[in-house]
Amino acid sequence: MTLNQTGTAKKIRTLVVDDAAFMRRALVEILTDHDDIEVVGVARHGREALEAVESLDPDVITLDVDMPVMDGLTTIKHLMVRKPRPVIMVSGMADQGRVTFEALKLGAVDFFEKPSGTVSLDMKDSAQELSQVVRVAAGLNPSAIRRVRPLKRKNDENKRSVPASKLLAVFALDGACGTFIRMMSYLDSNLPLAVAAVQNVSRGVLTSYAIEFNGSTSWHIHACQGGRLDEGSCFIAGYGETWRIEQADHGNVLEIETEGHDPRAFLEQAADMFGPDCMAVVLGGSFNPAPEGFERVRQRGGRVVVLAPDASVNGGAARELLAQGGCEQAMSERDLRMLINSFARADNPASRAA
Repeated sequence: MTLNQTGTAKKIRTLVVDDAAFMRRALVEILTDHDDIEVVGVARHGREALEAVESLDPDVITLDVDMPVMDGLTTIKHLMVRKPRPVIMVSGMADQGRVTFEALKLGAVDFFEKPSGTVSLDMKDSAQELSQVVRVAAGLNPSAIRRVRPLKRKNDENKRSVPASKLLAVFALDGACGTFIRMMSYLDSNLPLAVAAVQNVSRGVLTSYAIEFNGSTSWHIHACQGGRLDEGSCFIAGYGETWRIEQADHGNVLEIETEGHDPRAFLEQAADMFGPDCMAVVLGGSFNPAPEGFERVRQRGGRVVVLAPDASVNGGAARELLAQGGCEQAMSERDLRMLINSFARADNPASRAA
């Protein structure tokens, strides 16, 4: 809970948007059961939601997708033009790749699955998880929330598979989905580089949106599944998961780690295997996910880069790393892409000697 100008506790002002009366009631009951969250209004569709935003000025919006009059995706488009703020999609359509990817691309900071479809009678089973998602959303930087306009590059199906000589380990946590989509859309896949990313997004959402993501980038996107670290490949682990790297005769292979997942161990493996050819990047997150892991990357000659807190949707992790020293800061997303490009293209004498 934050404090207002008088020093008293400030509740998270939330607007609930859903066309089903039962779902509106359930969401209001779930959120108001927490002392730090206040539901300031409800709306039955996007048009009502836009009017409510003007009059109520909520901190966070929970938004359904499939609604009459104005659907959720159209509503986000208007919000990002008028008054950008954290939007959490609360929908039973997370298994539809186009909808999921489009919502995150348009500026939604998270996609929360209704447990059993459009009208979920068991919604209260997810009460704690949803309230935490709202808390995280309330701490995001509205000025960094914006629509993604990917270049729509296509995969080269005839490209020969070549083991990557360099690894980019990415942490796109807590609201950084749009930033990650934008980075991968603009980053050249014809680099001697593979990407292993971790995002705080559920497995169902990631698996679904990866299919659509593949149609908007020249990178080969693999969500919640392992494979060989080839040039132009991008592997994404979801909430509660991370990666384990295995050495094989035909090249390094990523395996998904769901039990006792440990980002520190993954980064230490990456640093030991790739040395100066490893770069760790933090696009966003509430806190430093693996202090010892980032330190190992530096010790082995690799690079640790954070997107500047003011340019990030959630700059908490970047602030921690910068305060500890030893990381580089990219002042903008464009600067970050330039750093990654220079790292990927650099000939590394230290790695040749190893």
